[in-house]
Amino acid sequence: MTTTLCGCGSNIFQGFVGEPEKSLLESIEDASTTEDYSRLITAADEIINNSSSTDAEKAEAHLIKAEAILGKSNITALDIMAELALSADQDTNPINVLSTSAPLEDLIAASTSLSAASDLGDSGNEEQNLMKGIVNTMIVMNTITEEFTINENGDIENNVSDYSDSLEAIMYPDPSNTDLTILDYTNEALEGFTNSGALTAEQLTETETIKTQITEIETLNESGESDENNIQNALETIFQGF
Repeated sequence: MTTTLCGCGSNIFQGFVGEPEKSLLESIEDASTTEDYSRLITAADEIINNSSSTDAEKAEAHLIKAEAILGKSNITALDIMAELALSADQDTNPINVLSTSAPLEDLIAASTSLSAASDLGDSGNEEQNLMKGIVNTMIVMNTITEEFTINENGDIENNVSDYSDSLEAIMYPDPSNTDLTILDYTNEALEGFTNSGALTAEQLTETETIKTQITEIETLNESGESDENNIQNALETIFQGF
């Protein structure tokens, strides 16, 4: 089954690809501009919201939508794979490769689409699992760096507010959905990287270490600690592991 991009009897990409009908997968492979990716997101949403679409069609549309969202920010699996390979050769923490200026809300939207595809029975291929690892790690790192500056030694400086307020802020990357914590996004990242086969054993170990640090952040948040100095000291210790 291949989902096609048709609307009102005509291909919404007519003129873009020069063919009467193009599949969603073929169109994402041809996309290169912000407009291309935006049109793909619209097309994917039409399939997702169409009551006559099958679960398989919706799952494929969610996967393509996630890739298109990232494509708008010039984030592609091939580029990231090349950077990860280089980081492995240079013994660089893969987390540092995954810093991005992409809007956090776009990253969360991409993660949501990947999760929706999985819920519909399509966990994606190796490349799509790599994207899952990438986007969820970017969410974790962007959420943290909105509150803190972290240098190469793991030393932190609060950018925004009191450490107690920052602790609460980083716990929920999407403040409108407090059912998902930063640890949930971390778990999704690790699952994606593991299933992608793209990371070396050493790199996977480093991502698992990050999960340990995030778990400690969640434990601190749930501890009920209210002393500002204690929270600051605890966070400074935790971030030494990054």
